[in-house]
Amino acid sequence: MISGVSSKSPQSGIDAPSESAQATSRDWRGLGDLIDLATERLTAPVEGIHDAIADRWFGLAGRRGAPVRKVYRSMTTPIYRSVRLTGSALGTAVGLGAIAVASRKELRPLWNSPRGSGIQAVVNAVWGDELDRRGSSMSIDMGLRDVQGELIGLDADSLALAFPEPSPRLVVLVHGLGETERCWQGRAAEDGSEIGLAGALASDSFSPLLVRYNTGRHVSDNGVVLAALLDEISRVWPVSVEEVALVGHSMGGLVARSAVYAGQEAGHGWVGVVRHVVALGSPHLGSPIEKGANIASWGLGLVPESRPLGEFLNHRSAGIKDLRFGAIVESDWLEGDPDDLLTDRVRDVPLPEVVEQHFVAGVITAEPNHPVGALVGDLIVRVGSGTGRGRRRRVEATDVRVVGGKGHPDLVHDPDVHAQVREWLASDVVYDPSK
Repeated sequence: MISGVSSKSPQSGIDAPSESAQATSRDWRGLGDLIDLATERLTAPVEGIHDAIADRWFGLAGRRGAPVRKVYRSMTTPIYRSVRLTGSALGTAVGLGAIAVASRKELRPLWNSPRGSGIQAVVNAVWGDELDRRGSSMSIDMGLRDVQGELIGLDADSLALAFPEPSPRLVVLVHGLGETERCWQGRAAEDGSEIGLAGALASDSFSPLLVRYNTGRHVSDNGVVLAALLDEISRVWPVSVEEVALVGHSMGGLVARSAVYAGQEAGHGWVGVVRHVVALGSPHLGSPIEKGANIASWGLGLVPESRPLGEFLNHRSAGIKDLRFGAIVESDWLEGDPDDLLTDRVRDVPLPEVVEQHFVAGVITAEPNHPVGALVGDLIVRVGSGTGRGRRRRVEATDVRVVGGKGHPDLVHDPDVHAQVREWLASDVVYDPSK
């Protein structure tokens, strides 16, 4: 779903309060949804383990234990049911109370501050697909944001207001799992990176487009929506769009690649002017952490007493599971069980020949070629995955660079990485329209 709001009142011509500056009941309804979902998800493994342990002990008594087990279940089942009902009732009460209060006075917004939006982003990363299925207002709709995190409308007037000096060169910045568009801003001034990559690219005559989205949804779903969003923007951009580049951090690099593929499949015009896709620390071949979670949930499922924990772990979002092998198109996951043990169904998806792909991978060791660095990468993504170079599968890139002494979050803020990205995006690409 694409969302956007105008920050200008068409009747008065005066700037109206922006969406994130208004205290809305939507935030509080989302909090109610979160309380309901969290109670449900957290109660299930506790009840499951409790029952499994009891069943084990009652089973040792044979037939004589069956009546006792029945009595035991008749006492414990209502307790857990009441806990779930209490959580559901509390969540509903928060939502209904917010609607009632909002009709009389403004409520305090929850998710528009840096901390609030960060919390919402993490919740979406973990359970975003379920929130989306429930139609929860806690779920983040993909949208264009300004540097304060405010939604930007997708109409011509809103874009002209948000970009008073529009460039024909657009760079789309796509954040990673559990992040927001604020990751593209600089860190504190004392570490020398206060400008941020968005600001650096703006100085290179690009108009940076900051995107926020629900990272718990499938990468391919976000790719389709991002492609549609860029198609809409390119149609009403204040000047003719001559060039588009996409830069993604972590999962964002996969979403960027997915969007170009989805736009190509849909015949979107903006794909014809895409020149570069840059991925910073993206798990093109998968993340060892997600693979470990897959193994752990499978192993926990082998024993009745631990099986509820495995089921709880399997409730992690579709977006997280896509990171197991770097799935970026629907066919990578549609026909399979997402909880199968280490089953790689991901296929190669070539982008248009004119598009140059540039991959940056990080290692925690100062020397990029150090064996320890090659083994652990940036502690989230290993070098082979970040550069798209694996034994079984390869994702072809025009350029790859391995940066030493950097953890996963550092890549988006590192001045050397900024310089490299700017150099890549400044390179000329010879475009042959006959291809």
